[in-house]
Amino acid sequence: MDELLTLIGLVPAGWRLPEAVRVNGWIVTAAVAAVAALTRLLNLSHPRTLMFDEIYYAKDAYALWHNGYESSWSEGADELFATGDVSALTTDPSYIVHPQLGKWLIGLGMEVFGVNSLGWRIVPAIAGILTVIVLTRLTLRLTRSPLLAGLAGLLLAIDGVAITESRIALLDGFIGLFGLLTLYCLVRDRQWSRARLARDLAGTPPNHLAPRAHLRPWLLAAGVCLGLTCSIKWSGLYLLAAVGILVVVWDTLALRRVRAKAWFLEGVIARGFGDFLRLVPVALVVYVAGWCSWFAHDKAYKHGWAATEEATHGSVARSWLPDPLNDLVEYHLTMYDFHVNLSSEHPYMASPFGWLLQLRPTSFYWPDAETLEGTACPTDHCIQAITSIGNIAVWWAALPALVLAVAGLAWRRRDWRVWVPLIAYVGLYLPWFGYLDRTIFTFYTVAFAPAVVLVLTLVLGSASGMLRPVPGGREAREEARLLEGGLIGEGKAHPRGPIAGYLGFGQHPTRLRIPEAWSGVPPWRIHTEGIVLTAVIVAAALVFAALWWPIWTGQTVTYEFWHWHMLLPSWI
Repeated sequence: MDELLTLIGLVPAGWRLPEAVRVNGWIVTAAVAAVAALTRLLNLSHPRTLMFDEIYYAKDAYALWHNGYESSWSEGADELFATGDVSALTTDPSYIVHPQLGKWLIGLGMEVFGVNSLGWRIVPAIAGILTVIVLTRLTLRLTRSPLLAGLAGLLLAIDGVAITESRIALLDGFIGLFGLLTLYCLVRDRQWSRARLARDLAGTPPNHLAPRAHLRPWLLAAGVCLGLTCSIKWSGLYLLAAVGILVVVWDTLALRRVRAKAWFLEGVIARGFGDFLRLVPVALVVYVAGWCSWFAHDKAYKHGWAATEEATHGSVARSWLPDPLNDLVEYHLTMYDFHVNLSSEHPYMASPFGWLLQLRPTSFYWPDAETLEGTACPTDHCIQAITSIGNIAVWWAALPALVLAVAGLAWRRRDWRVWVPLIAYVGLYLPWFGYLDRTIFTFYTVAFAPAVVLVLTLVLGSASGMLRPVPGGREAREEARLLEGGLIGEGKAHPRGPIAGYLGFGQHPTRLRIPEAWSGVPPWRIHTEGIVLTAVIVAAALVFAALWWPIWTGQTVTYEFWHWHMLLPSWI
């Protein structure tokens, strides 16, 4: 059985992560969670007014909790709502173009803390903290290195995109959380299903029929998470498609590795159909369930449309559908029409070509002079600004890391782990290139910001030697051969990749003594130059976070201070 486990890239049966590594993993998880909590909760209620699209989502959230459906507000509602006055709420339905789940979550905070800026921002902030925690645990599962797990969590905890969108009542941060949970469940399913495949085939000869399928609870959980993602915004549909394709590819390659009979047909058709059933219908049920309040209230927008059409015209489109579902389909058609035709100009709209370099960040808050009157100011011109500029040390380093991840890890080394963040790029970033004529913004990157950080972490892990080879892979076999021959090990230099080798690294054994309980690898495997590179990026990210913190949180600064921080003309 151990041979089969190695063939499909798993550790031997009965192996467990060393206790010291597990303990250190929880230590770094707690540490980065504390950093995330500080950066997201500190002075969260500022500003106390509605900013950017809070004018829609916060009020819709309140209406959902109190009317059961999104409702219209009378004139002057924004100013009244900011003071806790909800008297402008009507019972008239409002035409809303996003599903309801995100607004239910935002409204939950107001039910606990009241109608105030803390109330409508607290749940997005908690979601941002949870995203950091999940990324840390996912990275530990992929790398078995507490240092790399802590690195990923820290870089996300101090990223400007993640921070600003955890401190405002928008929907996209929830996509980042549920999308990342999907990736976590995806990794757990890959490990669970392959271990079960090895157990089922243990003792059978090659070219044996593939065993029967199993329930695969982690894949079902991924389907639930994908349904929740789609219940925030429809952009989750692309992630659903991308994840579905990746699962089928992984299942098919697993059957090929164990030399199962008719592995291609079995993987693509039989198992592919099973994967579809575990993902798509589950996600669909979760998505439709998210509209339960809409079904329950006759005054909700488009509710009763089918009955009205039939009474007025004698017939209705899609008459084969039950009226409530037909109403929902019609509502969705109007939503789709809105999304594909949204092309109004906005000063901060940005092409996805510049997203990865943060070329045109979104300004969430810029109050006028009257609003700032009375604010302590050391000069005659002070401002407050909240701009979702990503941590440049992270985002700019992640772009070459993305190239290296695709060329070096995914293509050359066939390392499956890098496909975990890459599939988020495929599902949550690439689809936006199909909507270049739409009004879209750089702040949408918060949905795949964890993937940006994870790609950078995996590449830095490879450069520093802390990313172990995949069991059974070519690199693992070569390392085992060299170790057995005494060519590598304690007191000897560890081999480098082509780029590091060309630059002259790896001529001497490392002098760094990082304990294996923290690095996840023996000390002789550490690459000094990779550790130095990682330290430089982390230091730069910390400095950037400290300097740009006032711009991420709307603190009162001089105009000159703000202008100095606008490094690119496109940031203004």
